Amino acid sequence: MNLQTQLNEIINVINNNDFVRAHDLFEELWRKYKNDEKTRKESFILKAFVNGTVCIELYKMKRIKHSINVWSTYKKYEYLIDEFKTINSTKYQEIKQLIYKKREEFIK
Repeated sequence: MNLQTQLNEIINVINNNDFVRAHDLFEELWRKYKNDEKTRKESFILKAFVNGTVCIELYKMKRIKHSINVWSTYKKYEYLIDEFKTINSTKYQEIKQLIYKKREEFIK
């Protein structure tokens, strides 16, 4: 399965509010990307998404402090979504917007 297909699957998972599953899928991708020098920088975008999705789930579980801590890790790497250009940049922008939308729905 190629990355574009996997990202589309994750978008569907997030749209269905299954943030734990999205976290797991992002983490699986991150683990593949982090150890390859060619994809290491892109792995930090995936790491941001790992944290962005779990942040929402932690908030839903009323684990507010942990949610805030995890969100700060998302924010640490978020700039790469805009600055690091890959063939996946459009999907990354879509996921970023979706995470913010879902975060607003659950974190009021």
